[in-house]
Amino acid sequence: MFRACFVLIGGILTGAFLIAALLATSASAGMSQDLSICTAAKNVSAVAACTRVMDSGRLPQEQMYIGHFNTGTAYRSADMAAKAVAEFSKVLQLKPGFPRAYEARGLAYAELGDRDKAMSDLDEAIRRDASEWKFLYSRAIVNREDGEREAALRDLDAAEAAKPGSAFVVLMRAMLRAENGAFEDARDQINRALSKGGEDPLGHYARAVVAFREGRIEAAESDVDRSIDKRPGFLSARVLKARIQEERGERNAARTSYEKALSEAPDSFDGLHMRRLAKERLSKLGRGNENIAQAKVERSMPTDCKVFLPATGSVVTAKCSE
Repeated sequence: MFRACFVLIGGILTGAFLIAALLATSASAGMSQDLSICTAAKNVSAVAACTRVMDSGRLPQEQMYIGHFNTGTAYRSADMAAKAVAEFSKVLQLKPGFPRAYEARGLAYAELGDRDKAMSDLDEAIRRDASEWKFLYSRAIVNREDGEREAALRDLDAAEAAKPGSAFVVLMRAMLRAENGAFEDARDQINRALSKGGEDPLGHYARAVVAFREGRIEAAESDVDRSIDKRPGFLSARVLKARIQEERGERNAARTSYEKALSEAPDSFDGLHMRRLAKERLSKLGRGNENIAQAKVERSMPTDCKVFLPATGSVVTAKCSE
């Protein structure tokens, strides 16, 4: 008999945990694979994997909250924010006061459009750990999405004070400066960040956003293409590519790009805003389905005989089920 063990070793910006799976030498290949998939929490397939790990009887009770956290993260990646909220609430039942669970649930509430609950949870995360720059950054993201740019800038200033030189903070602040019309200053900030080599795909994306806002379409496309080349699954960059295609009147290409973007997991840089924008633009382009990503991952055999493969982000043709 062996025991599965989650070892908490860090967190990414969204709050998803990176977990090392430690198993005895007699561990089964199936359990090892489930731990690996649950650890990554990249898409809805991780939900089943995490559930199997938690139901196996081999996971210490004191680590069950991590399984629920990764399940919630997987639901967020699949654009199933309501289910994510439920999982993060379970985390807080098992580990009361856990700041990262408040942050993650706050972002899920933001995806549902519930600003009051989102800000309440993000405020609580910051109250419990005011030194964590990621919590301040996440609140800035929600403030920006709600049009509260000055509040977002204050949060970003506080985040930079907590972690000087963070590319996430510098680039997001530059995009906010561009939204306020300070294009030259925004470009200067982004170019300085790019010259230091930090978060290269994000830097090219941010510079593309500024160029697009200025109406410099060719410059925007050059940078966004470089961003996608460096990070093919970058949802925000793919949405911006679709906006450029729309600007040129390439409606069919734009639809394809929006759909491709929504098949990707949301990035933690600008994903909240750009995923919402992709849905809005798809609706205006004549596709009535407002939740493309969720529809693709939740149905293993759609009625149109197409099957979405989360591992590759592609759609393949298969025989319809009887």
